[in-house]
Amino acid sequence: MRRLTIIIMAVLFILSGQYGSAKNIMLKIPVRVYKGKEYLKELKSENFELYINKVKRNIKNIIPGERSLIEIKGPRSFVFSFNLTDYGKNITKGISYFVDDILRKTDNLIIWTPVKIYRIKTNQDKALIISDIEKIVKKDSFLYKKIKYAARDKLISIVKKYLNFTKISRDTNPGSDNIIKFLTAYGREWNNYKTKYLVPDMEKYYGIVNLLTYKFKGEKYFINFQQRETLPSLKKYEQAKKQINDYLSNIAGTSESARSSSISVTMKRIDKSLLLSDNFDPALLNSPLRGANISYNVILFHSFRQEGENSDSISPDYEGILREISHSTGGVSINTSDIEKGLELISNKKDHFYNLIFSFDGKKGKKEIKIGVSDKSAEIFYKKKFFKEEIENLIKISGSPSVKISEVLIKGRKLNFDISQFAFKENKDKHGILKVDINISDKDNKTVFKKGNTLRAAKDRIKISLNIKQGITGFYKLRIIVKDMIGNRETSYDKYIELK
Repeated sequence: MRRLTIIIMAVLFILSGQYGSAKNIMLKIPVRVYKGKEYLKELKSENFELYINKVKRNIKNIIPGERSLIEIKGPRSFVFSFNLTDYGKNITKGISYFVDDILRKTDNLIIWTPVKIYRIKTNQDKALIISDIEKIVKKDSFLYKKIKYAARDKLISIVKKYLNFTKISRDTNPGSDNIIKFLTAYGREWNNYKTKYLVPDMEKYYGIVNLLTYKFKGEKYFINFQQRETLPSLKKYEQAKKQINDYLSNIAGTSESARSSSISVTMKRIDKSLLLSDNFDPALLNSPLRGANISYNVILFHSFRQEGENSDSISPDYEGILREISHSTGGVSINTSDIEKGLELISNKKDHFYNLIFSFDGKKGKKEIKIGVSDKSAEIFYKKKFFKEEIENLIKISGSPSVKISEVLIKGRKLNFDISQFAFKENKDKHGILKVDINISDKDNKTVFKKGNTLRAAKDRIKISLNIKQGITGFYKLRIIVKDMIGNRETSYDKYIELK
């Protein structure tokens, strides 16, 4: 009998209710269930047990659902993370395929390079979007390669210096002091290199996930373009390590053997640091993705400068972490240098899940989640902890209505509309703060009228009225964007209008 694999994405989303009231608020936990590679259908609520802070909770309902990137009708949000030093034609081909065949004007797109984070305008001409992304990734990958290779050369230099010294001193011996000095320098430089170039920048990582979670609507997809590289200094270090082990064998039983323990301990510490999984907790990457129900996908590929697909990977354990994350979030992990093919597989992948529905207990403190299934051999993945701030944010986001734009009318050359359902700053001087942007563009998407302002609102509903400049006649597209600065929410309104 094949092993039953159950992948559970635990996330607290509000279905109904108002912020500040614990009554009638229902929460849901998305659950993914697989047997081998096959999704299991027709599971019932009695197949699961849910505990929150060690208290068993009643599952009110279970709602099956599915999604695939290309079939989602509403807005989607994408993060493209480019971890590469060599930009090849395969990258351009993949970007062109994504923009031409997948990206929509209503989507959000963030490009994350090792140098900077960019928000891409998706409502412009597709050729411009492709060109913008290509320029960004090319420029940043070149800069990243320059600084990364300089750091890599430092590592190589330290090892080479030691190996050259041992050649000269072979008749005597390198000496314990020189070995300790070498190992200390190499260990320090390796940890510096690893922190800067091999593991994600967690501050930026959490910032991006929070942006997707609390500011962007619709389904979210994280796609990591991970270039697999070799690091010559690691092979050089293995040569040095062999020489050191030979030296330790030769001094056994001599007056110098007292230093061998210190040398062995230092070498073991470096060996441990070479395994990224021993130094980097996968939960730090996994937890926020599961909590926000973000589908994580990874395309592992070789640099076009490397020979063959069998080039050694610097961090097979790290790649294992990335595969585990994609598996547990309903994503895809692919080893291919054909970026277009990888994106096509990601876009067509069916993500099946259930939503376990239960009632909120009214307590906004820390939540520890434990989920069990009737099949005790099942493998279960889920977000195990939600902190107080996460609970409060989720309740606030879903419990309060989105800012609303209504009663949009054009009278002559005057534009009128109402704004309501925004948050208020609760103090002696109760007020809301709204950032309003109005844009009118022609059929070529060229802006012909633009107006923006930040308003202080003392009432629950405000009316906006402004004149559109003379000289603009014909059919145009009107776009109104209102951001609720206190509620941290944004909404937009689009309409085709005729100006006479």
